[in-house]
Amino acid sequence: MKEIERKFLLTKMPEIVLKSTICIRQGYISKSRDSVEIRLRQKGDAFFMTFKRGQGLVRDEAEIRINESDFHHLWPLTQDRQVEKQRSKAILENGLTAEIDEFSGALKGLFLCEVEFGDEAQARDFVPPQWFGPDVTEDSRYKNKSLAENGMP
Repeated sequence: MKEIERKFLLTKMPEIVLKSTICIRQGYISKSRDSVEIRLRQKGDAFFMTFKRGQGLVRDEAEIRINESDFHHLWPLTQDRQVEKQRSKAILENGLTAEIDEFSGALKGLFLCEVEFGDEAQARDFVPPQWFGPDVTEDSRYKNKSLAENGMP
């Protein structure tokens, strides 16, 4: 399965109507030098293990749901490679969904916005709303794994 998304840096939480908000904590079993990213994620009451490969706009991604017990058993493997955030969703004028992450802890004050697309052409043609900041899709410092390992860019 392919993930096609662009990521933008925001200066603050936008004053827009939000569709939903959920708390997320995620940690990385793999380290920065590993070619495949292995992530554990708790999203509300749901638990997942995700595998990602690649960089930038298009990446391979596979996600499986795991039970809470397995999550807690594996979570210590992510020590020193974790992030916590609130994810809010908003519907953009063109019908696409913006996922806005407000980080907490050592990353407090960092706001990132991601938009997923059906294909590469749609992603490249996307004109972000004025409240979006710089496009950081290709800047690896803003990948969640990098933030978890290295902190604020």
